[in-house]
Amino acid sequence: MKNLTFTWKTQFIFKSLLAGVLIALAGGTYLSCGSLISNPDLAKIVGSFLFSIGLIAVLMLEANLFTGKVGYIDSWHKFGLACACLIYNLLVAFLIGMLYKGINLPGAISGGPFISRLDKHWYKMLADGFGCGALIYLAVELYRRTKNVIPVIICVMAFILSGTEHCIADAFYLGASQLSWKAFGYLWLAVVGNSLGAAGVHWLQVGAERLNEIPDNIQR
Repeated sequence: MKNLTFTWKTQFIFKSLLAGVLIALAGGTYLSCGSLISNPDLAKIVGSFLFSIGLIAVLMLEANLFTGKVGYIDSWHKFGLACACLIYNLLVAFLIGMLYKGINLPGAISGGPFISRLDKHWYKMLADGFGCGALIYLAVELYRRTKNVIPVIICVMAFILSGTEHCIADAFYLGASQLSWKAFGYLWLAVVGNSLGAAGVHWLQVGAERLNEIPDNIQR
């Protein structure tokens, strides 16, 4: 029994680390488009499309991505697992971001990609996190129902092109940037926003589906 528990925990850790790596690689690809494509609007569109490979890989490999799990929390056990998943995701994405900055890959610019986030008001950062959380939940749920990656691509492009904030991607961007206490605070605003957005859409969905189960002849 102990070996079984250890195996499950080890698998959980590896799947959580894998998700952080996949999102960090997607973030690095997105940044690289800025140096490879001279037109900034085109670079953002292409980068947002290529970023979607990160979430597609997470779903197909069944990796543990916090933003894909947090909307489904309905017990203290799942809450604890989501918190552990978040720490592993953030840590590995942040470390890869620091490596990205250290070896000066294309896209590693002065100040770093996270710096522009600090120009936002805190409530705008929180709201942008909410929007991203809702879109990532939709991407995961639609993929689960259809096994089609097109909704995933559309949702990922939507969250990037609309300027919303994905906390794990932001951990990578923060690692590739100049560090400050404000930056770390804004990262946690993205975490809270992602959580509220995903959970909000999930429970609206649950309520709507339960409403559809009410018999037509019931007194309303």
